[in-house]
Amino acid sequence: PVFPNFTMAMISGIKLPLAVRINTSDEVLIKTIFTGQEYLVPIKNFQPKLIIDCGANVGYSAVYFANQYPAAKIIAVEPELMNYKMLTYNTNFYDSIYCIRSAIWNKETFVEVKDVGLGAWGFMTFDAASNADALPATTVSKLLASSGFDSIDFLKVDIEGAEKEVFGADDVHDWLSKTKVIAIEIHDRMKRGCAMAVFGAVSKYNFHYTQRGENLFFIREELLN
Repeated sequence: PVFPNFTMAMISGIKLPLAVRINTSDEVLIKTIFTGQEYLVPIKNFQPKLIIDCGANVGYSAVYFANQYPAAKIIAVEPELMNYKMLTYNTNFYDSIYCIRSAIWNKETFVEVKDVGLGAWGFMTFDAASNADALPATTVSKLLASSGFDSIDFLKVDIEGAEKEVFGADDVHDWLSKTKVIAIEIHDRMKRGCAMAVFGAVSKYNFHYTQRGENLFFIREELLN
């Protein structure tokens, strides 16, 4: 692969080595996901059929899910080009992972992906001022509708502040009412109003709330019984 200054890492319990860019956020991510188990769903015998990975970055979370839940279909969405190339490389041999280069937003439109100085894991999306450098954006509703499933078993959201738009969208209840587990990192430090949008939306449903590392988990109460 054509990645600057990278190495291949073998991870315990993972079938294939993963590309890691040296001295970048990749090194932190690989530790938090595989060693810290930040996306381990605290439910006994959890067997998701559909996982949507919003903000898949370079693919570590998708690979973790594919090994943890081999029967699941995983839709991995990432907007930033170099991250996306890493994502497709790291997930290439997993038939269960489907990669999409797009941004998750509150409507189907065009957005710009900007480096705000936070490294490879901190690219933010904004409404496109023009179509020159614009990227198509999609919605959670569209991803669910095209998935072949009626519900989302596990929705992972790490989209650097765009959760404000996504959870404040007009269609939020179309998909949230069909979602069983959410793992989300909320970025109020990057965009004020994210937490208000997320908690305002999920509060209308019977979710149990817990936390693991930087991720908040919202789990349907019936799954805990």
